[in-house]
Amino acid sequence: MMGPRERCLRAVLREEVDRIPLNIWIERPEPYGSLAARLGESDLERLLRRLQVDYRGFLPNISSLGIGLRGAFEPGWVEVGGRRLWRDQWGVLHATSSDGRTSMHVVHPLESTDAREYPFPEVREEDFAAVEKFRREHESYCVVAYALQPFETACALFGYNALYRAMLKEPWKVDYVLDKLFAIAEQQAALLADAGVDQVYSGDDVGAQTTMLISPQLWRRFLKPRYERLARVIHRRGAFFHFHSDGWIEPIVPDLIEVGVDVLEPIQPECMDVKRIKELYGDKLSFEGGLGVQRLPFLSVEEVVGEVKRLIENLGPTGYTLRPSHTILPGTPVENIIAVYDAAARYARRASRP
Repeated sequence: MMGPRERCLRAVLREEVDRIPLNIWIERPEPYGSLAARLGESDLERLLRRLQVDYRGFLPNISSLGIGLRGAFEPGWVEVGGRRLWRDQWGVLHATSSDGRTSMHVVHPLESTDAREYPFPEVREEDFAAVEKFRREHESYCVVAYALQPFETACALFGYNALYRAMLKEPWKVDYVLDKLFAIAEQQAALLADAGVDQVYSGDDVGAQTTMLISPQLWRRFLKPRYERLARVIHRRGAFFHFHSDGWIEPIVPDLIEVGVDVLEPIQPECMDVKRIKELYGDKLSFEGGLGVQRLPFLSVEEVVGEVKRLIENLGPTGYTLRPSHTILPGTPVENIIAVYDAAARYARRASRP
């Protein structure tokens, strides 16, 4: 029987595995607390073992493993025009819903500051030791750690509409900012890979539910060559490139293969036909995700089991890690969360038998 790390690495390489690997994304306190209470597991590590999760990269406060940044802005609450807004380390101001579950950017630093004068944060190289320690403590698991998502950060700095206009009217400004942001991502990725992580997680949300946020042509102009450089940094150090983008991104999947992406995640089933994506690209890409969190709160336990079986059939028997397509949402019945992993325990091993 394979250990978790070997199982995951072989799945990424599309080699035979003893069962489909499992992962989880559950960063919201409410579903995590409900799950921990139902399973009687207050300790995160014991909870992950109970669910047979093969990956590690969560920290005890439900954040993620990575190399941090030292920003020029002190995070905290500020009063602006009678509104109480959260300022992050980039200087972006966020409005938060009354229940604290959602937030949105409302003030963008590059609306009022010349990009060449903006104080970009520095990488906290001292965090390397903590990542290295985490790797040692989880040597039998596949460790995923997180680097900056540059395009999403640029959207926050400019504002979406302003960034899209600048791509067409002031491309030099977008190039300048993206070069700065990808330099940060590359430095983080190099440190993470040198610390021994198995997968470096980056990429950006460029897909909406039925279309892309920017055209494939603009994506190729501004992002593709920069992702290629990031992939080279990761691969030179022996790690895999785990690429994240929500939404419909079918036109650029062949480009991601050319870039050197190893794992494409989360292949949202509400947006893309996961069976078709596997048939078209499963000989060149591995996948993670596929279990739609938009529907998960509304399914019966029996329907959840059916979804898991379909994913295993359509995306297995290797080159796939089963996981919800995004963080599990508040209001998701804890029975449904447990059903995902109980069904996987029953069916994921059978799918990998020759």
